[in-house]
Amino acid sequence: MLNAKNIYDITRPLHNSLTVWPGDDGVTLERALSMGDGAMCNVSRVEMGVHSGTHMDAPLHFVDGGADISTMPMACMMGEVLVVETSEDAIEALIIADLDYSGINAVFFKTLCSDRNEAEPFLDRYPAITEGCAAFLVEKGIKTVGTDYLSIEYCTDNTFSVHKKLLSNNIAIVENLCLKGIAPGRYGFICLPLKMKGADGSPCRALLFR
Repeated sequence: MLNAKNIYDITRPLHNSLTVWPGDDGVTLERALSMGDGAMCNVSRVEMGVHSGTHMDAPLHFVDGGADISTMPMACMMGEVLVVETSEDAIEALIIADLDYSGINAVFFKTLCSDRNEAEPFLDRYPAITEGCAAFLVEKGIKTVGTDYLSIEYCTDNTFSVHKKLLSNNIAIVENLCLKGIAPGRYGFICLPLKMKGADGSPCRALLFR
């Protein structure tokens, strides 16, 4: 990475107006101590759910007794990724069937959601991965799957079959990426969650480089 000519930050910023999953608490970021009020230094505090902003899901999110975010292997957090752009509402296996997966351990899907501001109202219809696509990624030995909206599957699917398919196979899920301006293709990637023991997910900083 140190020799990469281009580094791209694909993380959405955390702020008080950030859109979150319906029913989740919003982000509260505030100044606890302020030099303007006479304090020796500025100190901020944040309160939010672990699935806020750009974040990684650990198996524990949908697999009782599964690995928590602090024990996720490094192979899920860095390596080679394919960025795949699609305009389809349903992200089917057919879209990615003919790609070269040699040396690839992650796939990120870029959709029209990357053009949306992270403070825009929640969409109840957005591009999502199908269970067939998830099964295909499992077969290919992919370690991390990412999308550019708040969930990899439709909010109307109460079975959460895509989450369960990936997480039960110890595949990390990264949601709410911002891939605006990123051309499809192969990149190096780093996606580092906070090392929080017992947590089922964590906000993370995600980068592409080539």
